[in-house]
Amino acid sequence: MKVFFLYLLIVVNDGNYYFEKIPFGFTLRPITCEDAWNETVKILPNSNYKDGNGENWVVIMYKDKYVMGHYCKDEFGNYWNGYEEQLNYDLGH
Repeated sequence: MKVFFLYLLIVVNDGNYYFEKIPFGFTLRPITCEDAWNETVKILPNSNYKDGNGENWVVIMYKDKYVMGHYCKDEFGNYWNGYEEQLNYDLGH
């Protein structure tokens, strides 16, 4: 089984932030960091948004927490996107 980790940049109300580390695993066809991201977060309309007020029109949430970014790393600490591994699997390499 191959394991990688999705790191979410969580922003808290006082302006501080922290990283949430979420494990993902697969046995056959590799999944991408983007797949893990899309499976984990919810993208919702921002109720505070009005044209010209400087707010984003959507907010990204994970368990009622605001997410501002993400990246993935494998179990060895290497950055992981998964596209090359997925392509190699699909082509039978």
